[in-house]
Amino acid sequence: MNLVESQFNSVTMENEMKPESLLGRTPNIGEDGFPILDFSVSDTILRQIKAYNDTVGMDEKKISVRGHVLVWHSQTPEWFFHEDYNESKPYVSKDVMLSRMENYIMQVMEHYDGEGSEFKGMIYAWDVVNEAVNDTDGGMRTESSWFKIFNSFDYVEQAFVYANKYAPRDVKLFYNDYNDTNAKKADGICTLIQQIKSNPEARIDGMGMQGHYDMNFSASEFEESAKKYAALVDEIQITELDLKSSTDYDGVATEEEYQKQAYVFKSLYDTVIRLKNEENIPITAIVFWGTDDGHSWLQDANSVGGSADGTRAQCPLLFDAEYEKKPAFWAFVDATQLKPLIQNLQVSHMEDYEGVKETVFGDGDTQVKFQPIWNEKGLGVRIQVKDGQDDAEDGITVYAGMTEGKGMEDVQVTTVSRAEGTSGDKGYEVTVFFDKEDLEAFEEIEFDIRVNDGGKLLSWNDTNNDQDNSRESYGRLVLKPFATIYKGTITVDGVEEGEWEKAQELELTVVTAEEGQPEASATAKVLWDEKALYVLIKVTDPNLDVSGSEVHTRDSVEVFIDENNDKAEGYKVDDKQYRVNCENVHSFNGSECKEEYITSETVKTEDGYMIEIAIEWTEIQVQPDMLIGFEVQINDCKAGNRLGMLNWYDTTNTCWSTPASYGTARLAE
Repeated sequence: MNLVESQFNSVTMENEMKPESLLGRTPNIGEDGFPILDFSVSDTILRQIKAYNDTVGMDEKKISVRGHVLVWHSQTPEWFFHEDYNESKPYVSKDVMLSRMENYIMQVMEHYDGEGSEFKGMIYAWDVVNEAVNDTDGGMRTESSWFKIFNSFDYVEQAFVYANKYAPRDVKLFYNDYNDTNAKKADGICTLIQQIKSNPEARIDGMGMQGHYDMNFSASEFEESAKKYAALVDEIQITELDLKSSTDYDGVATEEEYQKQAYVFKSLYDTVIRLKNEENIPITAIVFWGTDDGHSWLQDANSVGGSADGTRAQCPLLFDAEYEKKPAFWAFVDATQLKPLIQNLQVSHMEDYEGVKETVFGDGDTQVKFQPIWNEKGLGVRIQVKDGQDDAEDGITVYAGMTEGKGMEDVQVTTVSRAEGTSGDKGYEVTVFFDKEDLEAFEEIEFDIRVNDGGKLLSWNDTNNDQDNSRESYGRLVLKPFATIYKGTITVDGVEEGEWEKAQELELTVVTAEEGQPEASATAKVLWDEKALYVLIKVTDPNLDVSGSEVHTRDSVEVFIDENNDKAEGYKVDDKQYRVNCENVHSFNGSECKEEYITSETVKTEDGYMIEIAIEWTEIQVQPDMLIGFEVQINDCKAGNRLGMLNWYDTTNTCWSTPASYGTARLAE
């Protein structure tokens, strides 16, 4: 409580205001035929908060409360939905259920905010309905008893009618949901909000973005969804913020995980502040789902949306289990206290800079874009600086630790002045190349860029601009392979013949282990024509297994395609994931991934299997010299579990969620 009083001004009860707590496990029915609610547990907490508020002056920080939650499919006793409050009997009718809902909401509002309530004015908002939209297509969550009685979203609409009827006008009414940045689900939530708003007796003031995010959080996806919600409601609140740990976090390397976590939180907070200040998006609260790591719900396995499965260590909040500030705390309070984050940038094997994704850094006045490449000759980087003022100090310094030594004497440094670069209308451009003929794929190079803009220094990674004295805060370039895909037409028949002989062979050497090392090995070949992309994968595997309950836990190959090669953070219409298992069964990810667009044949071999695949283009008219995003992966499974994966390019195991992790391939004649 000392931590709450010193650091927070809003409290949400995790469970004590939910229907399960107020209704109880067994019904207590009054003379009017409605359940008598038990507020004793929540009142104990509210009295403690009220006692604190009574000790502070008018101008000091008081603690307010978010009410959570009135209507929810989970943590509502099943007896509440059945005749005679007996779950062994049939569901009640819609009319009876509406009367129960109205009575419940009326009792709650009268207790916490009615005339004479000791807590009047403490609650500033209510989550009226929680998690009514499903994750897959933005439609209705059909497994709830609410839905089974109403068979529609009408119960959600009516909840906002009753909340509006009984809640004080200054208490804001919210719809609340998780997975809130998923584009399909966000669209479904917006459709639901529009239905609520269409009822003149209903009131909805805001959208609660729960914020149960993980280390793959995308600030751009958050921004896109927040703008959708802001177009419909007066306020947005982040209502249950926490951050699940990295998939490889073992609970030991805490400093590294804490640092990465802080910068994910910072990307969220920076986006919130920018949306508020520059675009007038009304984000009015950030509520963390817990005070400290030790008491986070993510420490236990749970099946509720946004939860953890209990299989790995978690450190999701601003304070550790000893109530000490973590780096994440400074992401919200004073980001200058953060150490520079060691960024990892994937660099493709290329001969020129055409099609290489730009990495951007800078401030409001100066913007820097750079494109690194590597090949058998060495490491190159093209840098563009947007800087309209030509100052004598202007220039760029590039640092590359390309040898095994760890001292500053082993760092190659090149400085290029603005005058030595190529001038443009709004700035200048330079190209730097470091000679080194023995570079290999998957090597890492310590790297940084520092730009001098009239005496002001800006850096990609070491934001303290101390590159000349220490390489500790350099970023990392991870050298990655590049594929050339030659033109050729294939008949998909499970036979390696014809134009396959012209295809480059790709080795799948990147290991992503889960429960152990994969026992399989694999190579792939790729061709293209105007109709399709053709992929041939040969897998050596001593144990073929398709007994897993999930599609990715069956021996299979996966092909990822980003037709526009825009390396988006989330899947767009041109991004595809096709999976074919060793029994030639298909599964998909991507809005335009459909059975009609894939043809495949699977052949069992003496030491494994071979799959030949044709995947039709759907979004682009292909032609020579085009670049596409591409990745190929195998899932090696045994006894119903996935041992691990082998990839051609990706080291992060995130292709299933972000095309930004795909490699790049050029279509050649």
